[in-house]
Amino acid sequence: MLEHKIPVELPAGYIDFFKNLESWQNEEMIKLRKTYQPEKKDILKALNDQRKPFVIQLNPHIEVDAFKDVLTRLLDFLKDRRPEVQDKLMLIAKQLDKLDYEDIIRSFLQGKYSNIEEIAARHDLPVELFFFVIDHAMRPFLRLFAEPYTKELVSDNFYWDFPATCPVCGSKSHFSRLRTETGQRFMFCDRCFSEWKVRYIFCIHCGHDRPGDITFMTVENDDAYRLYVCDKCKGYLKTYDERPGGETTDLFIANIETIYLDLLAKEKGFTNHEQ
Repeated sequence: MLEHKIPVELPAGYIDFFKNLESWQNEEMIKLRKTYQPEKKDILKALNDQRKPFVIQLNPHIEVDAFKDVLTRLLDFLKDRRPEVQDKLMLIAKQLDKLDYEDIIRSFLQGKYSNIEEIAARHDLPVELFFFVIDHAMRPFLRLFAEPYTKELVSDNFYWDFPATCPVCGSKSHFSRLRTETGQRFMFCDRCFSEWKVRYIFCIHCGHDRPGDITFMTVENDDAYRLYVCDKCKGYLKTYDERPGGETTDLFIANIETIYLDLLAKEKGFTNHEQ
């Protein structure tokens, strides 16, 4: 696994926090694996038939009690790792028994994030932090839900019409990798860890594919991490190119580490079309 030498200075503890968060989520997956075993279905048929993210079509059956347990443990983790927001975390912890978890789970899985924000406002909770904890408490479940479909999503007979949207969980993706052997591009979802194939010279936002209009930028001494930009819609995509060193990397952490590419893109007038 390649260790990325970050070419800019990031806030102290920034990367370590997300590495620890990823480790915590991996530990939660190990615990959940004993009890959370969603039935595997024909994902390619479902995606081809309905052209909607799989989690919207198939209820992943996340039980309220199991989710609440993970959420409680996440709050404990965050209190330890992020003491500067401990007061806000305590506000959330005090409201845990009053929350409608079925509504929260359903709204999150269907991508109705405004509902999550309304729930936070209704309980006088910090909206951004509340969404963060719901999102990251959901991730161990979604990664287990997505795990059985890894091979199908990168197979030659799968094509997805919405390259910037995860076909499993519906999350927006802003990061991709180029495979060492072939240069094939795979989009990466940092929520459920799914990957899916897309074309190389192609804008994931608007579909524009004229080579002269799709270019990339790099930061000095950081050639493997690229910023692909589209002159037509001004969209950008961060990419890790495995080819220079022939090395794989932790794509979740790579996406976090390369915040400097997001800043560069915005400085140059490009957007990831998040909104």
